[in-house]
Amino acid sequence: MKNLFLLALFLLSNIVFTGCINTSDFKDPDLQVPSISVTSSSIIDGKLLTATAADRKPNDPIGLNQSPALSWTAVEGASYYTLCMFDEDANWLHCFVTDITTTSIEQGAYTAPSQYIGPYPPEAGGKHTYRIEVFAIKTQPNDTIGKLDGQNSYVGLINHLNQVGGHADNIIARGHLTATYENGDYNVISDGVESE
Repeated sequence: MKNLFLLALFLLSNIVFTGCINTSDFKDPDLQVPSISVTSSSIIDGKLLTATAADRKPNDPIGLNQSPALSWTAVEGASYYTLCMFDEDANWLHCFVTDITTTSIEQGAYTAPSQYIGPYPPEAGGKHTYRIEVFAIKTQPNDTIGKLDGQNSYVGLINHLNQVGGHADNIIARGHLTATYENGDYNVISDGVESE
């Protein structure tokens, strides 16, 4: 009984202290809206720059917790754009900002823990895939959508965003890209400075 208790305690502490655990059941809602082009200079060869990773353990190397640089196509009729960064392998929300009025953001535009928590997959967690998606929306939500730095349903997040204003048509266009990151990724930290 004691061994079972210790095993349960170990597993629970692993989830709490290591963050994103691979669950591999990502689902994307089909909204049937036009697609927009999204690009990023914070992704090199399909990998997020180390600077975009969280500035905390278990990351090795420790990142700078800078949101990725992004640009996207303007959408007629959009009042705001929403940025969502989601770990598809762990169903973990890393960013959800709903008040963007421009069509580009610089790397590090969001660094506050209430807006952005960079990737920090566990040491033995392997490669995680991060979906970085921009939504053109009519109305900005008044309430909080999702739990930042926690497990979420992607379908639930997007359906909530789409139903702002009481109608299921708040999202008028969307576009995304994906990139990977894993503990131990050494690449460009910032300003072209190479690490290990």
